[in-house]
Amino acid sequence: MSKIALYIRLSVEDMIKTDESESIINQRAYLNDYLDKNEEFKNFTREEYVDDGYSGTNENRPAFQRMLEDVKKNNIQTIIVKDLSRFMRDYITLGDYLENIFPFLGVRFIAINDGYDSKKEKGNGTDLDIQFKGLLYDFYTKDISEKVKSSMTTLKKQGKFLAWSPPLGYMKDPNDKHKIIVDEETAWIVKKIFKLALDGISSRNIAKILNEEKIPTPSKRKSELTNLDFEYSIIRTAKKPRPTWTNGNVIDVLANENYTGTYTFNMQDKSVLNPSSFKFKPKEEWGRVENNHEAIISKEDFEKVQKIKEKNLFMKGKNTDYEWRKKSPLQGFAKCPTCNHILGCTQSKHKRPDGSLRVHTYFTCRICKCNNVKHKNSRAGSLEEQVFEAIKEKYGLEDPNKDEKVKVKPMGKSIEDLEAKKMQNFEKYKLGKMSRQKFIDSKNLIDEDIQAIKEKIQKAKEEKEVIDNTKLTRELMEKYIDSVFCEGNEVLNIIWK
Repeated sequence: MSKIALYIRLSVEDMIKTDESESIINQRAYLNDYLDKNEEFKNFTREEYVDDGYSGTNENRPAFQRMLEDVKKNNIQTIIVKDLSRFMRDYITLGDYLENIFPFLGVRFIAINDGYDSKKEKGNGTDLDIQFKGLLYDFYTKDISEKVKSSMTTLKKQGKFLAWSPPLGYMKDPNDKHKIIVDEETAWIVKKIFKLALDGISSRNIAKILNEEKIPTPSKRKSELTNLDFEYSIIRTAKKPRPTWTNGNVIDVLANENYTGTYTFNMQDKSVLNPSSFKFKPKEEWGRVENNHEAIISKEDFEKVQKIKEKNLFMKGKNTDYEWRKKSPLQGFAKCPTCNHILGCTQSKHKRPDGSLRVHTYFTCRICKCNNVKHKNSRAGSLEEQVFEAIKEKYGLEDPNKDEKVKVKPMGKSIEDLEAKKMQNFEKYKLGKMSRQKFIDSKNLIDEDIQAIKEKIQKAKEEKEVIDNTKLTRELMEKYIDSVFCEGNEVLNIIWK
């Protein structure tokens, strides 16, 4: 029996404008009503894929990815959506799915409101009206996202707390979801952390004290207040590990200016269209609303802690230019087999008799150390050799020839330039500066150039893969490996991509 996928999506802007449950319910009813009225779908098995609160420009949606996996497994032969924007708002990616991916996989795609049914299309293409709609959805997304971002900033300047969960020590006011009040059950923890810091105790030792005294972690309190289950990304064992205070948790608390009663916001330059893309702003550029809520820590004590931070550097964290990845290509990949946390990389220097320095690089687990669990440190050099040999054995890497290096990046850049040019021409067309026919001719020529470049890139990759296989590099790690579990000087397990 054929199976049809009903894809339903609620965007972030939809959540602001209307009730999310009604939106999902309406989409579901709309799709099922269409299928009920069409006799050809009478015997189809229906499978729902629902993404709540995800942007149409983001492909990393849980239900969306799950649906694509089912498509690849040939479990889905037909996909139906209310309109094209529910499936994808990026018109270039949308076109790739409609023109190439789905026809290749033999999947029928239906967008009811847009009158699109791939079964009725000529060849594997999409007509110009559909392409225009894709472009308009793309422009609409950019426009509405900026408006949402602007309106949220306005609300924040009024002191309205918009984050879904306040920091440890606070909770949302039951009578006003945009206001935070002191959480008496956890405010004492924040005060204790600041007191220990003022007493000169390092953030790492503060974490150790909190674990020894079995003080609840921020994630535990969040799960109580929000009724959501916060789980660590760990290897599943019969015994679920207890949430642990870490050096990072303590640093986050000590650096949080909200505890002084000042509401801070817009600490990052973050794209609404691409939430994973952001950069930290200098503190001077943060948004602030003074005396916005009840303080847990005095401004004087907060400033004292910041001075300790600057003097001792024991709280050096995310907002610094510390190039932590340069110690070893395994950094960020090496994990502890006991708690599954990423291992920290440390270097120690020893002076030789001749006066030169010898640097030892090794990995250690700070989480196990905080919990007094024994974990053998690992020499980075030994682990790197084992991982490198494993990669060579699995993929049979060949020595590179410098004269035969494939210049893929410049060609990739050319594609970006051509896509940008296509968008510029469309804007000219919409503004009346370019005729419809000239736009169509220009678009077809650009598409041909893009396809030619893609074919060159694919051919180059097939002829020779560019890899430096003289030693383990971060490029090799990012290409082939998800994580490496190790203890002592032994690699226990490698999770491949």
